[in-house]
Amino acid sequence: MKKTGCLFLLVCLLQCTFGIAQNKYPFIPSNQYPLNETQMASTQINITPDVLLFNEQGKLLTMESLSLMTNTDYKPVFFANDKGKVKSLVFVKKSNQPILIEQNIEAAFTPGEKAIDFIAKDLKGKNYKLSNLKGKVVVLNFWFTKCGPCITEMPQLNTLAANFKNKNVVFLALTFNKKSVVNAFLESNPFQYNILADANDIIKMYGVNSYPTSIVINKKGEIVHKELGYRTNIKEVLATSINASLLN
Repeated sequence: MKKTGCLFLLVCLLQCTFGIAQNKYPFIPSNQYPLNETQMASTQINITPDVLLFNEQGKLLTMESLSLMTNTDYKPVFFANDKGKVKSLVFVKKSNQPILIEQNIEAAFTPGEKAIDFIAKDLKGKNYKLSNLKGKVVVLNFWFTKCGPCITEMPQLNTLAANFKNKNVVFLALTFNKKSVVNAFLESNPFQYNILADANDIIKMYGVNSYPTSIVINKKGEIVHKELGYRTNIKEVLATSINASLLN
């Protein structure tokens, strides 16, 4: 009887602890629990595109905010489902100041800024020189084969390319992966952009460190839009910029 009573008390304590943790962050789904340090040590932390990122107030953050993982001013709190898979992450600021997400400097550009010229060859051996594409709208996508968010957005990018197939638009996908690696990847992951492999020099020229990154260049060769990180409506966002560029 005493043993049964102790077990009941333990269950109650666990339920209370879980309830407090959940009440602290009511925006976290009720079927998820916070991982403690012991669980963290034994759990494989894999941040996939379906993991939701929040600040302490419950504001949904973009994948760019993963940079806070390396910021000592913040503590990440991981929440897992009943299968032990991480599904949510809350960035807790160690001071009393609210979390402010600074804009990634990669996303900044000056209106009218000329896109850096480059020459590269696609998988079929066709050469592309950016300055020769003036008069066309050019859409660049920076990606790599092991980038989960890049792969997640590919179906939308394929639809985008198909929608503008007969328009004055060129879609170029640049990756540092070698041609052989890309060809193997494409066997199970179709990507309808013109793919420029082994393009590390161009990636460095454009200062790209966040993946995926999309850039829209107008018919004058000017950068008109930059989009860093994965977003669920990437097709609509890029289409709006492309259509505006086609009219000018």
